[in-house]
Amino acid sequence: MSMVSVVACRSYDPAAVRRAVRAVLAPLGGIGRFVRPGMQVLLKPNLLTATDPERAVTTHPAVVGAVAALVREAGGEVWIGDSPASPGESRPRFWRGSGMADVAAQTGARLIPFDGVVWKRLNSNDYFIARPVLEADLVIDLPKLKTHVLTLYTGAVKNLFGAIPGTRKREVHLRSPGVQDFSRALVDVLELVRPGLTIMDGVLGQEGDGPGVGGTPHRYGCLAASTDPVALDAVVAGAMGYRSGEVLHLAEAGARGLGEANPEAVRVEGERRALDFGELRLPRARWYFRIPGWVGVPLRRATRLRPRLVASACVGCGRCAEVCPCEAITPGKPLRFDLERCVGCLCCAEVCPQGAIEPRRNLLARLIGI
Repeated sequence: MSMVSVVACRSYDPAAVRRAVRAVLAPLGGIGRFVRPGMQVLLKPNLLTATDPERAVTTHPAVVGAVAALVREAGGEVWIGDSPASPGESRPRFWRGSGMADVAAQTGARLIPFDGVVWKRLNSNDYFIARPVLEADLVIDLPKLKTHVLTLYTGAVKNLFGAIPGTRKREVHLRSPGVQDFSRALVDVLELVRPGLTIMDGVLGQEGDGPGVGGTPHRYGCLAASTDPVALDAVVAGAMGYRSGEVLHLAEAGARGLGEANPEAVRVEGERRALDFGELRLPRARWYFRIPGWVGVPLRRATRLRPRLVASACVGCGRCAEVCPCEAITPGKPLRFDLERCVGCLCCAEVCPQGAIEPRRNLLARLIGI
């Protein structure tokens, strides 16, 4: 039976986080079960973009630092790596803005850019996985607990999408524009990466229109850990209020035998009350997620979510244009959308540092309840 460990953690006070990380790992056997002296251990936080940690967009540096210290204590060499959604984001700014530069200075960890890639082919699709992810002796997944306007929820499984660096993410979005296709792609990445341990930062997460700065910070007040990232996501998503099978990439992962997607079949250890999140504002699954593909493709094309610019908030930074998989955005102030080319992936909204891009539904979508 898959097991998920949960502990309460209400703040990012470094001493409190260190205690909570030790406590959440204890039922799993402690860090010594996973790390042996001399191992190269990659910590994979969610570093979507360099932004204030209090916006709850990225894994908090206090959590990354606590895990890095434990790995060093066990004799491991610590790597910290991720690839921001915007390929044009400067690397020094990315490390500083996410707090990872400070973590590296304090713990002796190496900051690993995801530059080189290894080509993998799975289920007739090509994937380019960052070489350090595959070369590390152990990958520790450090996701952030957030909502997601497209996939409903983003956690352990979705965080692994960052193992595909830079513009390679755009290729996946372009060939997988619908929720079903993109969910299958996420599970392909899980199958290729397979982290040995997952520790979720759920101290401060998001509700509403996550996972970028458009989401609303919410204090969930917990850490969760497991060797099964699917089980961890299933338990946390269930605590948020999602029904089993509602988050499609978790259902897909369970069906493919990559983890336990039924929260009722998962043993929860530790402080169960820490999963009492209360009422949340969540994106909701819609009936059209599951309609047959031959109907779904034209229907999604006619009714898909489109980006809408809040012109007063736009600063003209151009990050949205850098991540757009179909080159449907002309940067400027104000920027311009070519909605005929848009596939509705909303990557632009994810990376906008000002929250200046919102999802909108057209008239047909509103009329038929999408």
